[in-house]
Amino acid sequence: MRVARAIGLGAVLAFLFRPEVPRYRAERRLGAASAAFEYVIDRPTEVQGAPAILDRITDAALAAASDLPGDTRGWTLAGSCQLVNGNADRALEKRFAAEASFLRAVWISPALLRAVPKEFAGSIEAELHRMEKELAAGRLAAPPARAD
Repeated sequence: MRVARAIGLGAVLAFLFRPEVPRYRAERRLGAASAAFEYVIDRPTEVQGAPAILDRITDAALAAASDLPGDTRGWTLAGSCQLVNGNADRALEKRFAAEASFLRAVWISPALLRAVPKEFAGSIEAELHRMEKELAAGRLAAPPARAD
């Protein structure tokens, strides 16, 4: 009976923690990508093929971002890599995704507005107020979408 109970408890815990596994893995990938980005930035003369490395870091950051819904760190890192790489257009795409993630997070919890980076805060606050007015008037079709 004890063995069955222990197995059942283990199965329940595994079922409950299963959704956390991709997020945990994404956190680790994002940390590694951030460390790699810092290494490339800190040692520009020592790193051979920096543009290709920055593209790989961008890919890793975007892969992590897809498993971390509502978290803008992956989008921000990807945009930063592309900006350093001289790809302003690709960096701007990542900025829009980061801004969309910030808007969704602030929509869910307005207290997070004070944690939004200054360059995003004004436009996020304005959009939030616009959407709240539409909601109050019954014209808001949907809440802010996820960036991914």
